[in-house]
Amino acid sequence: MTHAYDKYYLEDTMSSLGAMLDFAVGRCGEDLELFWERFLSSGIAQQFSRRNPKYLCGLSGIELALRVAEKTGAPLPVKSVSIDIGSPAYWTGWSLAYLQWHLNLSFMELQRCGLTAAEVHSRYPTLHEADPSRTVLYAEKTLATRHYPQAFKLARKNAGLNQQQLAERTGIPLRVIRAYEQGTVNLDRAAAQTVRLLYSVLGLDGD
Repeated sequence: MTHAYDKYYLEDTMSSLGAMLDFAVGRCGEDLELFWERFLSSGIAQQFSRRNPKYLCGLSGIELALRVAEKTGAPLPVKSVSIDIGSPAYWTGWSLAYLQWHLNLSFMELQRCGLTAAEVHSRYPTLHEADPSRTVLYAEKTLATRHYPQAFKLARKNAGLNQQQLAERTGIPLRVIRAYEQGTVNLDRAAAQTVRLLYSVLGLDGD
């Protein structure tokens, strides 16, 4: 599976985005969802998809937050603070960074498909102590539910199956599998039994 950028940068990126949200929300009192939307509109979010090393590992979370604030017209107070790596806001930024890398989608694409900062934040109680793979599973189920064309392709690859193998295991014609992945046929037109079968084979039926 192709990821958004080299794994070498991943830990730093997750830490910096986690710290960005912890600083903005927990230290400066910003609204989580509104500040994430400022991040998306600032031009900074796109730098991660462009694999810009300055943003992947060259700036601290506080520096990122201050840049977002500066570029979106509402500066944050400059404070010398410690970052709480156990906070829900930190976990939200940390998780969104992991999902962007693992799924190879832009932050804006994640947002459009329902993986907003508020939605991810709501999963903190059940997922913050779990392996990141559980967060990926939750994200794939969210994408699939919203009929994002790449969702089943991502899930299929994670399950170690090619299109032909998935067709054979489910009994769904290969042309239909291809149509789901290409987005030419929406899953909402499928029977509930078909959806349950796909979820089961792809491992998307877990809690």
